[in-house]
Amino acid sequence: MTRFIIYLFETGLCLSLLYLAYWLFLRRETYFNFNRIFLVLSLVLALSIPLLHLNFILPPGSTFKDTALGIVKFRDYYEEMVYMLDADFGTEPGLSSYSGGNSSDGMGIEPIRSNLSSNNEDRLPAGGIAEETEGQGRQFSIARILLIIYICGVIYFFVRFVYLVIRLYLLALKNGVTRQEGFRMVEIREEISPFSFFRFLFINNRSFNESELQNVLEHEKAHIRQRHTMDHLFAHGFAVFQWFNPFAWQIRTALKTTHEYIADRQVIERGSEMIDYQSLLLKQVIGYHSVELVNNFNLKPIKKRITMMNKKQSGIPAKLKAILVIPFAIVAFLLFADFTLKGPGEKMSDIRTASALEAVTADLNGLWKKQARDNFSELILFDDEKFSYLEGNEINEYFWRIENTDLVISRSNKQDGVHLKMEYQGDEMTIWWNDSRSSLYKKTKSENTMDLFLQKQDVKVDLPWISQFRMMEKQNLVFKICLGQTGEGKTTLTFNGRGIELSDLPGLVEKERSRHSKMEVKILTAMFFFDTEMQMEEVVKVKQALREINSLKVAYAGYPEGDLEVSALQYHTVALPMLLPPMDAKILDKEDIEKMGTNIFVIDLSARNTTPQDIDQNLEKFIRENDKGKYVFSLEYDKEIPYAQYIGTVDIVFNVVYRFRDELAMSKFQVPYAQLGKDMQKEIRKSYPMVLSEDWAGE
Repeated sequence: MTRFIIYLFETGLCLSLLYLAYWLFLRRETYFNFNRIFLVLSLVLALSIPLLHLNFILPPGSTFKDTALGIVKFRDYYEEMVYMLDADFGTEPGLSSYSGGNSSDGMGIEPIRSNLSSNNEDRLPAGGIAEETEGQGRQFSIARILLIIYICGVIYFFVRFVYLVIRLYLLALKNGVTRQEGFRMVEIREEISPFSFFRFLFINNRSFNESELQNVLEHEKAHIRQRHTMDHLFAHGFAVFQWFNPFAWQIRTALKTTHEYIADRQVIERGSEMIDYQSLLLKQVIGYHSVELVNNFNLKPIKKRITMMNKKQSGIPAKLKAILVIPFAIVAFLLFADFTLKGPGEKMSDIRTASALEAVTADLNGLWKKQARDNFSELILFDDEKFSYLEGNEINEYFWRIENTDLVISRSNKQDGVHLKMEYQGDEMTIWWNDSRSSLYKKTKSENTMDLFLQKQDVKVDLPWISQFRMMEKQNLVFKICLGQTGEGKTTLTFNGRGIELSDLPGLVEKERSRHSKMEVKILTAMFFFDTEMQMEEVVKVKQALREINSLKVAYAGYPEGDLEVSALQYHTVALPMLLPPMDAKILDKEDIEKMGTNIFVIDLSARNTTPQDIDQNLEKFIRENDKGKYVFSLEYDKEIPYAQYIGTVDIVFNVVYRFRDELAMSKFQVPYAQLGKDMQKEIRKSYPMVLSEDWAGE
């Protein structure tokens, strides 16, 4: 099962790499027959390369050493990942479904070993041999569930394919078949664009005049003569096999489009007027629907076909682009062919081990995430000379270095420190925190915990930078709301990583409240992860939904900016906290507020000529003129204002107010505001309160 999943993975990546070469260098060129051959050959190579077994001999001092090392690391990475997915789950915490092997900690987690060859016939999962323990039924694994989902997808698309073939058969049976010039004509009565399937040509003769009919017939006969249907069936079968891979469907579409270019060219070369033929294509697109799986006369996009007809034939320089696809093919062979690398009487592992130890210091830098359930730190960070991990809300930071195979950590760079046994290979690392317990970590592609969190979301969210942030340290009392866009550009809302509708939000918040005590519910906070390009209309809808259920504590997440250093392990806690007004809050007109002796500073975000510098300077001047604290900041915006502009302005307001608080704190207590006790801070806030009102022109 795992070998088949690896084969699926390698086949998909190989195809994606070859399609990338086509998309970059060939798709805009007019040597259509070459493009057809390349696309079909890409499918063949994608299926066959992962099945190949190659042997390479490494001579002494070979310059291929480092490259070979990288290839082996890459292969080991995704193969070990698949074997991890095949581990059974459903056992109690702290227990492993693996038995046997040399477990270092009694939990079935074995140190990462250097595999001597990329020939995987004798490869085992990292925990030893998986077998059922006595009295325990076979558990489901993630790999098994994925395989079931895959098989269901194959069945669905195969049944759909059979249904399309049956439809074509019934259409031919219904309308009858006649032989003409070696072709089998099916004169249909349905309003369907002409198409061909093998040697069958389906056409509604009454839809065309004589000259149009000849052009259509010539087009479809070109498909039949060149056996384009065989390409279609092969590409469609591959797409069924790789139904989860969007590139499989893209290459199928590219092949169909290339066939149309070929047929169009043949019609023009046989004497048809280009203008008349292009008008005929437009007529077909507007007036008739097409049939999937076959060579449709009106295959879209029509604009591309007309462009290619008018385009000048690619010359020799353009044809030289074909040479550029060769490196892609070579990379595909090296990455996905099953090969064994040998030196003079030695296997590749000896080279890899030596090289890994030489490069380990540079390779370790980054954020690592734990793969097993235990009591040790979930995340660790290597950054230049510092090694840090998160313990509760506290960051523990040490100097680190590598001695032999040990990770040495110390409080001072000159101390000997504590020696932790470590085994490292590529993007995986096992650390023994004591003599009997180890944790397996995998290197992430993120620079900080905020990026790591956002990468797990199903929506695209670009967060703003904020300077007057707070650390939301009690993450158990935070629920996360993301507002961003999918890959298709659709606005999407998620709650704790799960996609929801806005109407679902009240019920989910109530469910979250039920998990906490009455004391904790008072400080339960909605942490907003809103995309900077999101219009404020969507933001206000979320805030309004929370106000209606009296969930008023919110915090706007963002990346930390300023002089205050924040560990990359804490980025996910950075936010700008605010309090939403309750639904029954008293609303006062500006005139009423001013009659009470309170001055108002209006910030109109709709005034496009207002810059952040203007807001900062004018606000500072306003506060100095109203230093008794009798003021209100009124933030006004319409529904089209982007969220980035809104949160950037709020951050400016906080910055200015905190500057005055720091100034007063230093003059009275000779201590910055943030370092004062609660009572002293309260006294400072009376002089410089944060009173921010919002006015949204939603209608």
